[in-house]
Amino acid sequence: MKLNLGAGDTKFEGYTSVDKYDKAADIQADLAELPFEDNSIEAIIAYQVIEHIPYNETEQMFKEMYRVLKPGGEALIECPDIEYAAMEICLTGDIEDKWLRHIWGEYYRYWDTDRYEDALNHEGSKHVTGFTFNRLKRIVEPIGFSISKNETKHLDVPENLSVRLTK
Repeated sequence: MKLNLGAGDTKFEGYTSVDKYDKAADIQADLAELPFEDNSIEAIIAYQVIEHIPYNETEQMFKEMYRVLKPGGEALIECPDIEYAAMEICLTGDIEDKWLRHIWGEYYRYWDTDRYEDALNHEGSKHVTGFTFNRLKRIVEPIGFSISKNETKHLDVPENLSVRLTK
């Protein structure tokens, strides 16, 4: 089995979608409490989701990914690169809406008005934790993952950080 964590209503062929909020997901579950057996998952993708997990739950979320992955299994993670956004703001001196959304998320997502009861201020649209490659490394290596940067990104934009975690 392969998992698409924080999937919302996005489906990828061959992946079981898991999302805490979205009823369109195959399985509704908190990413810090995955309902799967130890060493049972071949691969994980988590695109644009880890920044939505509260700071105090991020380590547990990665421990869960490690727990459920089979030995040699990989998790592909993509999230906003907070360091990139900070550098752009510092270099240009301009805090554009693009960088504000990059840092804090989009508190109103017009495309979600039919999917969420509170689309005006839905928990799933808020960015609550920022990540850099070095911060991710400090979290995941003590858990047992090896980490490397992905050259190819799911969303091919420079402001996103894409990493591969290998168990």
